Amino acid sequence: MSLVPLLLFLILAPLNTHAATLSGFVTDASNGETLPYASVRIEGTALGVFSNNNGYYAFKYIPAGTVTIVVTYIGYESRRETVVLVGDEARRLDIALRSRVIDIEETVVEADRYKEEKLVQPGFLNLQAATLRDLPSLGESDLLRGLQLLPGIKASSDISSGLYIRGGGPDQTQILLDQIPLYNPSHAFGFFSTFNPDAIKDLSLHKGAYPAQYGGNLGAVLDVTNRDGNRNRIQGTGGISVIVGRMTLEGPVYKGSWMVSGRRTYLEPILNAIRSKSTEIPNYYFYDLNTKISQELSRSDKLVISGYFGRDDLDFDLDTGSFVRVRWGNAAVTGKWTHVFSPTLFGNFLVASSSYVSRTSLSFFETPFLFRNSIRDISVKGDLDYFAGAKHTLNAGFRATRYDFSFQQAFNQQEQLDLTRQPYLFSLYAQDLWQALPVTTVRMGLRVTHFTERKTVDIEPRLSVSHYLTENLRVKTAAGVYHQYLQLITTEGFSGGDFWVPLDSTVTPGRSWQTVTGLEWEPSERYSASIEGYYTGLSHLVMLDNTTTVDGASTRSKDIFKTDGKGYASGVELFLQRRTGAVTGWIGYTLGLTRRKFAGLNGGKAFPPKYDRRHDVTFVAKYRRGKWTFGTDFIYGTGQAFTPAAARYTLRSPATGVEEDYILPAERNSARLLPYHRLDLNITRDFKLFGHNAQWFVQVFNVYSRRNEWFVQYNTDDPATAPEVVKMLPVIPTLGVNYSF
Repeated sequence: MSLVPLLLFLILAPLNTHAATLSGFVTDASNGETLPYASVRIEGTALGVFSNNNGYYAFKYIPAGTVTIVVTYIGYESRRETVVLVGDEARRLDIALRSRVIDIEETVVEADRYKEEKLVQPGFLNLQAATLRDLPSLGESDLLRGLQLLPGIKASSDISSGLYIRGGGPDQTQILLDQIPLYNPSHAFGFFSTFNPDAIKDLSLHKGAYPAQYGGNLGAVLDVTNRDGNRNRIQGTGGISVIVGRMTLEGPVYKGSWMVSGRRTYLEPILNAIRSKSTEIPNYYFYDLNTKISQELSRSDKLVISGYFGRDDLDFDLDTGSFVRVRWGNAAVTGKWTHVFSPTLFGNFLVASSSYVSRTSLSFFETPFLFRNSIRDISVKGDLDYFAGAKHTLNAGFRATRYDFSFQQAFNQQEQLDLTRQPYLFSLYAQDLWQALPVTTVRMGLRVTHFTERKTVDIEPRLSVSHYLTENLRVKTAAGVYHQYLQLITTEGFSGGDFWVPLDSTVTPGRSWQTVTGLEWEPSERYSASIEGYYTGLSHLVMLDNTTTVDGASTRSKDIFKTDGKGYASGVELFLQRRTGAVTGWIGYTLGLTRRKFAGLNGGKAFPPKYDRRHDVTFVAKYRRGKWTFGTDFIYGTGQAFTPAAARYTLRSPATGVEEDYILPAERNSARLLPYHRLDLNITRDFKLFGHNAQWFVQVFNVYSRRNEWFVQYNTDDPATAPEVVKMLPVIPTLGVNYSF
C-alpha cells in the first residue's frame, strides 16, 4: 500500500528547476492527429524521451544554451529544431511531422506507433487500420479477425470474432474504445466486430502481464482509439462490398476537428429475393456509428467528445402467432479533458458511459416469451503523467464506476425473473518507468481495487524489465496479479444472447498471476524475430452450472455458478516478421497448454477447455507491385476439444412404459476434432474514380473450401444414427470498392 502515496508524492513534489524545460505535442502535419510514442532526443547527448499516448513530451534539466531537438517517427520524415534556452526557461515547442513514402526498389515503410511500449513490455503488439484493410477477410475488413492471425490469439470458429488469448476466454479480455469498455463488440452473431477500420486511429493489445493503468480482467487488454479528425481539410473515405456500405467524413471546425463514420448492411433486398413460401428467411441488418469532436480550449487545454452507437436487428416470422425478434447493441459516450498543468505534468480526465442491451421476444402459437438483459456503467477516470527527468516518467490515476445490471424474463406476460444489481468499482494506480541503466528499463506499478460486492481491497503489483544484451538483442520479462469481478454468461453459438453479471459476496472473484519472458532480435529495420514464454496461474474461477438456470429461485452467484475453479495456461510463441520491402508479412507459431479444474466437474479431474490448442501456425504475406497488392494468409491449428459419447443407454419409465435413449458422456473434452486449416486470398488494385483515389478488391475466404469441423451432436431419438459433425463455412468470395476524397 505504501507505493501509491509515495509515487503520488513524487509526482506532485517540486524538483530542482535550475535548468531549462522543453515540452510540447508531436502531431501529423497533414491532419493534425497527435502521434503517440514519437522519439524526441537532444542531439549530441544521451537525453531522449517518448511522447505519451496523447502525443505530449517533456524534458527537464536541459543546460542553458543552444540545443538541437531531433524528432523521429517511423513512416515520417525526421525533423530537427534548433532552440536557444535561457536559464530556468520553460519553452513550449510543438512539432508537426510530415509523412514519408519511400518507394525505392518497392520498399514500403510503415509506422510503429508504440515503440516505447514494445521496448519495455513483453506480450505487447499493435496492428494498424491500414494493415487490416490489406488482410484477407470474410466479406469486410475486421479488426478482431485481423488480430486472430497473430501468435497466441485464436478464434473459436469461422463465424466468431471473439478473442481467445493465451488460454483465456473472451470474457478474460477487456476491450476498450476511447478508454471505455465495450461489453459485446460483435455484429451478425459474431461474424464481424463493432470496429469500423476507417474510424480507427490506432490500437494496442497487451496479451498478458499488462501494466498498472489497466485492470478488471484476468487475461488481456485491447485498447482501441478512434480518429480525432483532420484539422486541415475536409476529407472522406469509404467502401462498398457485397454486404456492407461504409463512409467516414472528417474535417476542421473552429480550433479543432470532427469525425463521423457510419456502416450498415444492406442485406434486405438479397434476403427478400431468396425468400419464398417454402424458404423462410429472416429480416436482418446491423449498423454502427462513430462520432468524435476535438477542440483546443487553450494551449494547455483540449476537450474531446466521442461516441459509439451500434445495433443488430433480427425479425423472423415463422407462422401466424409465431415469431422471433431480437435486438442487441452497444452505446458509449466519452467526454475527455486533457490539461498541461506544467511543462512536465500532463493530465487526462474523462467522464463516460457505456451500455449493452439485448432484448429477445418470442411467440409460439400466440404464447409470448420475453428475455431482456442489460449492463450500463458510468465512469469517472483520471490519469497524470509526470516527466520527472531523463530517468523517470511517473504515472498515477484513479477510476470510479457505477454499474447497473438487469435481467428480466417473462412467460405469457407473467414476470418470472427480475434481477438487478448496482455495484461500484473503485481503483487507484501508480507506476514508475525508470531508465535504470542505459541498456535497462524497469517499470514498477501497483493497482488497488475495491468492488462493493466484496468487503476487502485487492492489491495488484505489476513489474516489467527490459534489458539490451546487444545492440539488436534484448530480453524482456513482466509479471502481475489481476482480479475479475464481472462474469460473462455465453450461449456459445449466438453472441446476441450473451450477458454479463457481477459476482456477489457469496463467491471470491477470479484471480490470476501472470508471468511472461521473451527475447527480441532486430538485426535491421526490415526483419525482426521474437520468442516468448508465458504462464498464467488461475484461481477462484467460476463456470455456469448447467444443472441450474439463472431464472431459478436463487440468483446468488454460488447458486448460479460452479465455483472455486483452478487452472493454468502456459505456452511458447515464435514470431518472425518482414516489415519493409515489396513483400511483407509474418510467420507465427504457438505451442500452448490450457487446463481447468472444478470439484464438481469431470470427477474433479483437470480438463482442457474447448479453446485449448496444442499447435497453432499462421502465415501472412502481402506483395505490392505498382497499383496491385496481393495478400494471403494460411492458418493451421490443432482440432478443437469436445466431449465424446462413451455409451448409449435406455431408460424405461415405470409409470408409462415409454423408453428413452440417453448419451453417457466420456471425460470432459477428452477428444479432438480434425485439425483446422484454411487459406485466404486478397487482391486489390488502385485506380482513379472521378479524379479521386479508389481501390477495388476481390477476396476469397477458404480458397480450397475446407469444411473444417465445428462441433459434434448426437441424436438420441434414433440409436442407429451416427454422430453428426457440424461443419464450418465453405469457400466464400466477395468483392467491393474502397474510395477516398
